Amino acid sequence: MAGGSFDINVPKKRPGTYINFQSVRQETLGGSERGTVIVPLGTTDWGPAGEMLTITPEAPDANFVKLGYSIYDNDANGNMLMIREALKGCSKVIAYICTEGTTAASGTGGGVTGTAKYKGTRGNKLKYVITANTGGGFDVDIFLDTTKVEEFIGVTAYTGLAGSQWITFTEATSGAEMAATSGVTLANGANGTTSATEVTAFLTACEGENWDTMAFPFTDASLKSAVLAKIQYLRNNVGRLVQAVAPSYVADYEGIINVTNSYGLDDGTELTTAQATAYVAGVTAGADASTSNTYKIVAGAVKVVNPKSQAAAETAIDNGEFFFSMSESGNVVCEYDINCLTTFGNGKDSGYRKNKIQRVFAQVADMIKANFPPNRFKNDKEGWVIMEGIGKSILKRLGPTSEGGTGTLQNIDYDNDFVVDTERSTGDSTYFNVGIQPVDTAEKLYFTISTR
Repeated sequence: MAGGSFDINVPKKRPGTYINFQSVRQETLGGSERGTVIVPLGTTDWGPAGEMLTITPEAPDANFVKLGYSIYDNDANGNMLMIREALKGCSKVIAYICTEGTTAASGTGGGVTGTAKYKGTRGNKLKYVITANTGGGFDVDIFLDTTKVEEFIGVTAYTGLAGSQWITFTEATSGAEMAATSGVTLANGANGTTSATEVTAFLTACEGENWDTMAFPFTDASLKSAVLAKIQYLRNNVGRLVQAVAPSYVADYEGIINVTNSYGLDDGTELTTAQATAYVAGVTAGADASTSNTYKIVAGAVKVVNPKSQAAAETAIDNGEFFFSMSESGNVVCEYDINCLTTFGNGKDSGYRKNKIQRVFAQVADMIKANFPPNRFKNDKEGWVIMEGIGKSILKRLGPTSEGGTGTLQNIDYDNDFVVDTERSTGDSTYFNVGIQPVDTAEKLYFTISTR
């Protein structure tokens, strides 16, 4: 379904649901069912390039064979670390392997040649062992490091190993027969280098997935420009109010969260700023319209890497930076849940830099799209009454908790905050005027204490 924003003076050609947000009052907006992070993995040493892999807390190692690691392992490129950090805040991670290796590891012995399923140095950790089976044929065990990952019983030829998910087996030489061998370790697997073209391919592919926040752990300026263009396109042309989290990127746009420092974990690991984008993407995706991540405690973190002084922190907030600091109680926390929008005007006030508000926008937009698809209502007085009734129900659902709502919106005027513009609505075009005033969280508290 087509969507995005619209120019009131330029009619759309495609049927769709088009939504504009503009600032006319105050703060905040929030989400529907959220919780999915998408992350491109740059340099990897195993796995299928160009494939989306889903990881959830319920099945964290469902893609062990394609990732080449348990998410609890520490690979040299820090990819499993980023997945773990993202899962601290979200319900699903979609990982995309940008680059495959240049060479697949291989080895010969026992009458067969084994070649790793995927290219890269992880294949150099694979080993197969062939032993004679007393009942006939051979038993073949496949190891990754020291862990047995597969076994085949009573195999009589290499064709009996066709089901291996780790190694492709062929005859060592034409007509060679299998034989016992104490172990053949594959070798000569080599990694590739991620190119801008491959990252661009990810940005194209991500449009076909359903996600809330993207972790974008690349520092190259041209790649940051590319992700900004993609996020702007998705928000403005497709109607998906998603955000991307990038390291040290002054984009001046509400769809980009600019992370400028990181943290260290209790196991001694120190994340780079690029790796910390995964955690921020996770808590951003996992938060709903009623939740702010300001002063959210980072689970497992014990120190701030590159902490900011008081003056530097104030400057960073002015610059639209998302950074980590130490709380008075000694916890590592997210200082301020903001994006990098710093230029206000043209319908956007300072509230638009609050990520909680962006989540409210996303929730309102999702609810409108779900309830107002093309070709459901008549574009006449009867249809307008029905549509306005549905709109008022949406406002009530998001309204004060005392009225049975979620407490997302406040000061709702049910007679005027969701109305059809009957003068403009004609033919197959229906125009609505909607007013919302989100409820923000108390993040700056001022007390005047009088002594007696």
